[in-house]
Amino acid sequence: MTGRRAVVIGAGISGLTAAYEYLQYSPGSSVTVYEASDRLGGLLKSSTLGGAVESADVGAEASLYVRPETRGLAEALGLEAVYPSREHSSQLFVGGRMQAMPKGTLMGVPGDPRALDGILSADEIARAEAEQLTPAGADDVSVGDFIASRLGDAVVDKVLDPLIGGVYSGRCRDLSMQATVPALLQAHREGTSVLETVRDALAARTATSGANVPGTQKKSAPPVFMTLRGGISVLITALADDVRSRGGQINTGAQAVSANRADDGWQVVFAGGEQVRADDLIIAVPAYAAAEILRAEAPRAAQLLAEVPYASSAVITAVIDLVEPLNGSGFLIPPTEDRFIKASTYASNKWPWLDDVLPEGRAVVRMSVGRFGDAPDVWEQLDDDELASRAWADWLDITGRNDTAVHLEVQRWQDSLPQFTPGHFDRVADIDRATSEIPGLALVGNVYEGVGLPACISRAQNEIHRMSEKG
Repeated sequence: MTGRRAVVIGAGISGLTAAYEYLQYSPGSSVTVYEASDRLGGLLKSSTLGGAVESADVGAEASLYVRPETRGLAEALGLEAVYPSREHSSQLFVGGRMQAMPKGTLMGVPGDPRALDGILSADEIARAEAEQLTPAGADDVSVGDFIASRLGDAVVDKVLDPLIGGVYSGRCRDLSMQATVPALLQAHREGTSVLETVRDALAARTATSGANVPGTQKKSAPPVFMTLRGGISVLITALADDVRSRGGQINTGAQAVSANRADDGWQVVFAGGEQVRADDLIIAVPAYAAAEILRAEAPRAAQLLAEVPYASSAVITAVIDLVEPLNGSGFLIPPTEDRFIKASTYASNKWPWLDDVLPEGRAVVRMSVGRFGDAPDVWEQLDDDELASRAWADWLDITGRNDTAVHLEVQRWQDSLPQFTPGHFDRVADIDRATSEIPGLALVGNVYEGVGLPACISRAQNEIHRMSEKG
């Protein structure tokens, strides 16, 4: 795979990782990355927060530590990994008050329902203890519907939705069990107990995982998450710098609209009418955009990609002057609480590197809004000032605090998170089959194997490796 020309569409973590890997496998080849927006990074973005810091994340802020992909890439680029504070833990806001994050669960699914005491009522715990077995089934199912049928609605509505649904800006009843909590598939496929399956999974993980719910790990356990000094978004700058240092080009404001195979490779057409030839094409954009690009060349894959639903959300970041110390690393809120925000991260408590660069008595807090299925008038139609004001007012009301926000900043993420509905991985397999015989094509991004950074990096690395073996 030397002396070839590659075009990468999309300059998020997946596209830039693909460009980086392509140049590793194919020294002497040329790589050009085209990004439709005016910046690099996709869902990774940094801000100075009105001059309060040099750099802080206003998009994705962390990566799973237990998977090696982000750690390995960061190390190769000479970046310093840092870890969350062990002195703070996250909470659930349920029933109008803060509750400790439950221990002894698998992403909120308990091995012993009594672990949810204080979150669920006595009757709701009794319902979960009296697990109702359901018939065995081979197909993927909704994780929310399955757990509700086994353990009761309250476990889903009060615990799973903020934990699992929050990852996808979605709702558990819309999400695939295979994609979200695959360890529970055995109970579904065999018709056996969820409670026993969770207990067995927790026992097997004890020696290696450290924790099964963020915010509950023991101090002696390995970290659940990691970031980089300066924020996880510094990974984007480092990748772009490396790609450019090896002759790669990166262009912003260039929206690809179609791609067709020709005798000499690919012909990529851009919104302004420009056409570019490539031997290899790597598409690293959301499914709906990839569908448009591939509509002529791979109609079956395009149809499947276009069917993937997406959620929108927003992150409101506040720089605040504290009236008293802020305890904990944040909280999650179930939809049943009917609050404006769905979660808050006390970023400067969670990440010691960020606390170190702030003056005494100042903190950075993130608030999130938006779930899949929200009506537009819930928050999307608000302007940034009103969105920030309502989020901050809700945060103050929930926490009962009287801090002063010296800076409020809104970052909207429109149609950004794919919803892994039941059967999602089967659809991805169909997409891969529909494109596997098309020469010089790779599809990467957060829609294929997972929304987290490790899954995005892994997909990009594996697709470029596959391309190199064929090329």
